[in-house]
Amino acid sequence: MRLPSRTASTTLRFAFFALLLVSGVGAVRAADDGTLSAESDSREWWRNIDFTVPGAFADWRVYTKDGLRIDRGDIALKFNLSLFLDSGDLRANSALDDAFPSYAGQSAELTRARITLRGWLRDRGDFKLQAEFSQRLQIKDMWWRFKPLPYVGRLRIGNMKEPFSIGQQTAGSNLTFLSRALPTIAFAPGRNMGLSTTHVVLDQRMTWSLGAFWNTASFDSFAGAKDSLSNSIGGNLTGRVTYLPRYAEDGRSLVHLGLSLSGQRYSADTQLRAVPETALTDTDLVDTGKFRPDSALLVNPEFALVSGPWSVQAEYFFNDYRLASAGRARPWGIYGFVSYLLTGESRRYDRAAGVFDGVHPAHKFDWGPGGWGAWEVALRLSHIDLNSGALEGGRTRIAAAMPCSVRATGFRWVVAMAWSGDPMLPRWPARPQTDRARLPSRPGRAIPGSRPPAIITPSPGTEED
Repeated sequence: MRLPSRTASTTLRFAFFALLLVSGVGAVRAADDGTLSAESDSREWWRNIDFTVPGAFADWRVYTKDGLRIDRGDIALKFNLSLFLDSGDLRANSALDDAFPSYAGQSAELTRARITLRGWLRDRGDFKLQAEFSQRLQIKDMWWRFKPLPYVGRLRIGNMKEPFSIGQQTAGSNLTFLSRALPTIAFAPGRNMGLSTTHVVLDQRMTWSLGAFWNTASFDSFAGAKDSLSNSIGGNLTGRVTYLPRYAEDGRSLVHLGLSLSGQRYSADTQLRAVPETALTDTDLVDTGKFRPDSALLVNPEFALVSGPWSVQAEYFFNDYRLASAGRARPWGIYGFVSYLLTGESRRYDRAAGVFDGVHPAHKFDWGPGGWGAWEVALRLSHIDLNSGALEGGRTRIAAAMPCSVRATGFRWVVAMAWSGDPMLPRWPARPQTDRARLPSRPGRAIPGSRPPAIITPSPGTEED
């Protein structure tokens, strides 16, 4: 069913990153050895915490550097808390309102409440434990990574992100926009249990990662469901290669090329779907419903460019599903965006991971003479098509504009707009009634309707996502 008019949404996000209950995540990311390049400010008292525990634990040091840290020399721990508070007015035109009753409305909710524990054991390795509490308890990351081994690289075991897609690998707090793009949401594998290895070669110009995973996909209708631990529906062999043909001026001028591949075998149903690039609704604008493939091949080329304050990023997603009884289906998607930092900073790049590390403001945000943080504008176009072969999940495109983004110490405020233009909804009658009735589980949610959205966010450069 083709919609006769365009749709739009309005959202306000306030994201807050803290160490425990105190805002302590800085605008400068600390390295694994705990170094920090930002200067302390006497007014930011949480940055000046530094004391030794008395008594039997006299060899333990407690201090703040990009989080609350506890260090004993041979063991180091770091705690972080991140909160996203979203508020918005999401609207739908008459065609969408008919297709998705109870879709439009105003809402405000905590869309992220995440606690992260990082730990380093000298000469052994490091680990990460992360839990999400905003919707219900979810285990995000739970892994152990060994020190580099000859020919093996850095071996990691546990529940982790599969090495696929620069948009998926980039931490949520370091995303240029408030949400990942439509095709990333639908196609990129989430966190799964498995084993992976990562190598950094050619003087940190090239990385490659390879992993084998149990696919523990979840079909629950709440945000981040594909990261949830559940019964295995198959196995994935996933790899990613990145290369920097150009890297100059300490990353202010670079070209990034990447390629991700994922071969997947299925023993149960799977599902492709995507919300309209907002955390305020769990209603999917495109959705195949559950289907049973025998296997699938996911291909994802990446491109990114940084030239001073300018940045460009694009990804293409091609998927080849061999269906158990209905031939092949090849859903696909693409997105691209351009951004410009009005205050002159550049997007930071992590050469050891082959991902972007957010924007580190040259000046702190201060109502006085201290500065106004980093200001950024951006525009993104996304397209996804889930109609292929026997799959009838719909197709749509979204244009997201970010006329203002301000990054500060521990916070980020964003004003953004998004439109969904001329979407084709899934041909629901081709599927059982139980799949057609995928309505929001929470009342008062909606997809864009007749006017643009505004969005506000805060975020630092942490590893929480």
